Amino acid sequence: MKKLTPDKRRRILSLISSLLLHTVFFALIIISGISNNQIPKINRQLITLESIQIDKDVNSDIQKDNIAEESEIKKQNNQSTEDQTENNLILVNPEDLIADTTDIDQIYSEKTLNLSIKYPKGWTFIDQTKKNKLDGVTFWSVEGVYNPPPYIHLEVVEKYLFNPNRYKYKVKQFNCEWYFNDPVNLDGQISQEIYIKTEDAEDFSVKLIMKGEDQFRAFQSKFFAIVKSLEFGKGIF
Repeated sequence: MKKLTPDKRRRILSLISSLLLHTVFFALIIISGISNNQIPKINRQLITLESIQIDKDVNSDIQKDNIAEESEIKKQNNQSTEDQTENNLILVNPEDLIADTTDIDQIYSEKTLNLSIKYPKGWTFIDQTKKNKLDGVTFWSVEGVYNPPPYIHLEVVEKYLFNPNRYKYKVKQFNCEWYFNDPVNLDGQISQEIYIKTEDAEDFSVKLIMKGEDQFRAFQSKFFAIVKSLEFGKGIF
């Protein structure tokens, strides 16, 4: 067997070293590739953007829910206020109001508002106009048993002045609603006012004033009859 010359030995060692280096290099590349395939790639920028978009959508839904909830609360509060106003009124059956029509056979009529109302025999009246339109009528007794005589004032009222909170009782009539309180006694002078809410352009109030509680109680049923006789609106003449 021939001995290797020093030159050939160097060449063989160099070749072996080169092969080992290449083998180690390729092994590192393969191991790195395997490691990269096993570890999931994360696009941090994409996740951040998606998170921001989700937060905006959630906030938008929350805001919509809050707006809907506030709207519902306001609706419930408004309904509660309306119910409270209605509940504060004592609904009275019209049949429970005794109306004495005895001797109420005189008729006052007025054409600017197509209005008519009956008043007792032995009474007279004076009416007031405003801008060639009825503003009010005052009736009083010129003969009878009452001393001093009672008087009744009918007034045409602007509808925006109406406030149901001012009244205790409510009576539904076929073409209007009555609102009124208990009679007021001021130093022996008794008064009671009935507000008449209509579907027309004008509302009305009718007020009775007379001296003495006993006389007032005796006349109150006639007062209800007078108010019930009020007719208004188109086509009554």
